[in-house]
Amino acid sequence: MSNFKKLVAILAPMIAAGLLVVLLLYGPLHFPAPNQTVEDKAALSLSPNVLRGDQIKDKALDKGYLMIMGSSELSRFDSFHPAVLAQKYERGYHPFLLGAPGTQSLTHFFSTQAMGKHVNHKKVVVIISPQWFVPTGVDANMFDHYYSKQQATYFVNHANPSSPADRYAAQRLLAMPSGQSDDVLAAALKNIAHKKQLTSMQRLLITQISSNNLRHQDQLFTRFLIRDRRRLISERAKSLPTVYNYQHLDIMAESRGREHTTNNDFGIANRFYSKQLQNNVKGLKNSQTKFTYEYGPEYSDFQLLLNQFKQHHVTPLFIITPINGRWQNYTGLRQSMLNNFDKKINFQLRSQGFTHIADLHQDGNQPYFMQDTIHLGWRGWLHAERQIHHFVQHTPPMKKYQLNDYFYSKSWQQRKPQTISSAE
Repeated sequence: MSNFKKLVAILAPMIAAGLLVVLLLYGPLHFPAPNQTVEDKAALSLSPNVLRGDQIKDKALDKGYLMIMGSSELSRFDSFHPAVLAQKYERGYHPFLLGAPGTQSLTHFFSTQAMGKHVNHKKVVVIISPQWFVPTGVDANMFDHYYSKQQATYFVNHANPSSPADRYAAQRLLAMPSGQSDDVLAAALKNIAHKKQLTSMQRLLITQISSNNLRHQDQLFTRFLIRDRRRLISERAKSLPTVYNYQHLDIMAESRGREHTTNNDFGIANRFYSKQLQNNVKGLKNSQTKFTYEYGPEYSDFQLLLNQFKQHHVTPLFIITPINGRWQNYTGLRQSMLNNFDKKINFQLRSQGFTHIADLHQDGNQPYFMQDTIHLGWRGWLHAERQIHHFVQHTPPMKKYQLNDYFYSKSWQQRKPQTISSAE
């Protein structure tokens, strides 16, 4: 065999493999949707790759799953978690949990807008944590951890530079390292932020080439490495009585909470207290006296999410979570400040027509309502789940929202809640 033929014999399989990869990632192909097992795992997984992807979430929405958006509280799986109660009893919904430590309004906005028509006329639940609203806004490292280039590309492809919401979203993404990580995408975002249309070359590179590649990667790879929590959920459900009775479950939740909070005086789960607080608890006394959740860009990031709900005729339930009352008193976190935060976020919601709000911000002193310092626990989850069930079963679709671009302004971000009048 000649050297040329030997070379061809060596290179041909490599070239064929390369062409196959190019076809898989960039060709006009559509890969089959994940099966039911993958969907069931993904719905409870809280895996970052599920949050970053689209195909699994889109299919789940089409099949009627209830999206529950939040952050780290969603991973506190005790027996009264909504996912456990929904499995044990006929509650009328199957939850799809979206969130993890560090996910806030901006991450949920980009995730939701990429769902497009799949979220049309749906009900969703949004769990709002006061801790999101620190003056500096979402931590850039946490945002980058959950950043999805696929979702950013979708945003660019559908953004309207004349829209104040889209211009604000482009500015916020450009403020993050991830938004600057791709030169073509960053240039397109700058055009949108400055009220300019994308160039023909930007549209070609982003809409045609990059979109196909990212979509195929999502379809091929997102279904792998999904954390499987189904056995954990089933184990938690086994301890519950056969028939749902809120009063009986509340007594059970109180008892369960008492059993699991025996090594501290704060009503905090033993394991959390031992691992996270015990060695440093003395130094944390009066450590939060200057904390505030009254100001910052999170309020405008949150407005982006509200804009998505309006655009797609979504009916949301907002659950505002409390702080552990005993821990709040110990660290000096001011109740007056929390009341101001609550007033401001309620005004932003209600003045624009978002009236389905389960406001729990004053319930942190109820025994065993919280599992640790800031996360819902036994009785808290039970109460929140009852609100979710009522929302799913009895709440009619929202008919009209009246959005106000004022909520994207620095003026709103820095506005003192004390100046807000109920007459506005």
